[in-house]
Amino acid sequence: RVVLVAVAGCTYMRRFLHTARRYSQPALPSLAPRSALVEPSDLDALAALVQSAERLLLLTGAGLSTTSGIPDYRSPNGSYSKGHVPIQHREFVSDQSKRRRYWARSYVGYGYFSRARPNAAHFAVSALQERGLLRGGIITQNVDGLHSAAGASGVLDLHGRIDEVECLNCGALTP
Repeated sequence: RVVLVAVAGCTYMRRFLHTARRYSQPALPSLAPRSALVEPSDLDALAALVQSAERLLLLTGAGLSTTSGIPDYRSPNGSYSKGHVPIQHREFVSDQSKRRRYWARSYVGYGYFSRARPNAAHFAVSALQERGLLRGGIITQNVDGLHSAAGASGVLDLHGRIDEVECLNCGALTP
């Protein structure tokens, strides 16, 4: 399991998460771009592929959560278009100013992210898993935890989760 890491110390992490959660708001509006409807023949082909697979692995990314109001990175209105540059792990652990920037940005964004709710796609993934069709597992690049919130289990959160922090000093995990 991958979790976000912190060097700021457990007390600071707990205070950050407690304060950020107090300001939670109702669910977010969709940020999904308009797209053409999927042809029924394409859905039939996908269903046949899923049902015939011996061991299906699902890899998801930002596009799955845009309907839940979570912004993506690379679309014209995505995070990168607004100047966001993600912090690299080695920068985070070696540079206190980078950690402060990360935590300040996380503090501002946590209240927003915490309002997101699973959408139909998250529930569909959970249903596929429940029916035994995802024997290869679920891997997501998303940090929002919405697969798990929709009922999926054993999800590998490739980039960690925004709602879990591990202290690098003592190893404490703060949900």
